[in-house]
This record gives sequence, structure tokens and C-alpha cells, in this order.
Amino acid sequence: MFRTTGALVVAALGASILITPSSASAASDWKCYGTQVKRCATVVWDQTADTFRARAKITDVAGGGSYQVKVTNVKLLRTNKGDYVTVRSAKDYDGWHDTEDSAATVTVDPCFPGQSYTVVATFSWKGASSGEKTWRPNWAIGNVCD
Repeated sequence: MFRTTGALVVAALGASILITPSSASAASDWKCYGTQVKRCATVVWDQTADTFRARAKITDVAGGGSYQVKVTNVKLLRTNKGDYVTVRSAKDYDGWHDTEDSAATVTVDPCFPGQSYTVVATFSWKGASSGEKTWRPNWAIGNVCD
């Protein structure tokens, strides 16, 4: 279910509905988790260009375990009623970083009525312990086509 007051709708899947003000030129809201290694993802809407892109970043948090980090396989997914289709992807195999790594897809024209977008990425870390997690925030962003 989407409610709109402008062109952009942000909906938490299975939760509350948020509406982004139409005055934003590049609306995004990072969704993050993790304590020693913070993994974040978002879908950015560029209102001026009327496009979406997926972004992801991973950060070794100060005072944590001194990890090397990387983010790979960032995907912008179009979703409708629980079905996901990859519309843009970025492999970003530039290796390990000491503090932070980020990646983004190229943009897409969002005019798919009834569709919304979400992001998924693979986050990796090594140091005191190692891990890899492919994660998608539990929300999506949509655009009502004019």
C-alpha cells in the first residue's frame, strides 16, 4: 500500500509508510546495522534527473576490532508484490580497504507504475574475526509516474 503527496513514496516493507518531501534534490535514507563493522545501504532518488540508483557502504567503526572491509555486488532491485528483478548492478571488486568501502550502481529511469526499488549488497570484513553477509534493508522506495 502506498500513499502519495508528490512523486516519491518511501515504504517500509510490512511496516510503516514514510513520504519523502518533494523538495529534496537527491533523497536517500541510509539503513544500517552492525556495531564494530557498520553495513549500510540505500536507494538514492535524484529528483532533478528523475532517476534511482543503489548505494552501499561498509565502515570499520572506531574503537572496534580494526577490520579491513569491502562491499561488492550492489544491486538495484525493482519489486512488485514480493517479486524482485535486478535492474542495475555493480560488481565493485576493488579489494579490501582499511576503514571504509562504498559502491553504487548506475542510474535508472524509475517510471514503472506500481513498482518500487530496494537495494541488496554483499558486505565482507576480516580482522579479529571474518565474515560476509548479503543484506537487503526491509524497505523500498517508489515513484508515481506522471
